[in-house]
Amino acid sequence: MGTDRVIFHCDCNSFYASVELLSHPELRDSPVAVCGDPKSRHGIILAKNEPAKAMGVKTAETIWQARQKCPDLVLLPPHHDRYGVYSRQINAIYYRFTDLIEPFGIDESWVRP
Repeated sequence: MGTDRVIFHCDCNSFYASVELLSHPELRDSPVAVCGDPKSRHGIILAKNEPAKAMGVKTAETIWQARQKCPDLVLLPPHHDRYGVYSRQINAIYYRFTDLIEPFGIDESWVRP
């Protein structure tokens, strides 16, 4: 007989947008997306918050497509240095409970109790 093994997949939804909203709490209830340069025709949506998701905004779509769905979309530039800081802080929380952690991307980890 084998023993049951539990592995948690911990995923921080809307991670980039959530981190950006820590600096912009006044936008918490507004549709917000983190994206490349809005002046660039090649800018895409990197992340979006729940109000933007409710309007149909999708990750990796172009800014102009997102704006067609959600004209009031607030666009914020990415701050990749912040994402690394918060990712390490989140994994530090997991380490309080176990040392069996395998980071999987900046906003996901596999955790075994």
